[in-house]
Amino acid sequence: MITAENVVGLVVGEGCFYVESCPDSRYRLGWRIRPAFCIEMRAEEEGVLEVVRDLLGCGSVYHLDFGRYSGYEKRGWLPHVKYRVTRRRDLDQRVVPFFRQYPLFGRKAVAFEHFAKLVEILTAGLHRTPKGLDLAKEVADRLREHNRRGLLLGERTGTKT
Repeated sequence: MITAENVVGLVVGEGCFYVESCPDSRYRLGWRIRPAFCIEMRAEEEGVLEVVRDLLGCGSVYHLDFGRYSGYEKRGWLPHVKYRVTRRRDLDQRVVPFFRQYPLFGRKAVAFEHFAKLVEILTAGLHRTPKGLDLAKEVADRLREHNRRGLLLGERTGTKT
């Protein structure tokens, strides 16, 4: 049986809170911000991701097509599956509350806090105004930078750098 605490450990090791943030003329203010939560594992672990999906009550599990990356199989890549949640309502009402109740730790806890703040901004509709969009973009940039570089000095010590 997979417990909520098991899910926390799995996410610390294999999960990702991320955001797609880029210009998009289809949006009223010309910018798209789309947060997502995912876990990627080798295909033989698909059952684990299905249990996580069922536990959280949202998201999808699907197979990744590494065949499009020519030569990966020669480097030992095996088929993978991904669990992903992108629906804002699910992020707000299921994913964020789950990790508030069962806190993450380490670098993933910091990424989650940026992610949760971004979901909060989007859920409140603040991104629909120029000022709110700037705030959402700033938080999205912090999340992306954290995911790219890891803990910054200020995040380790609680001071600003």
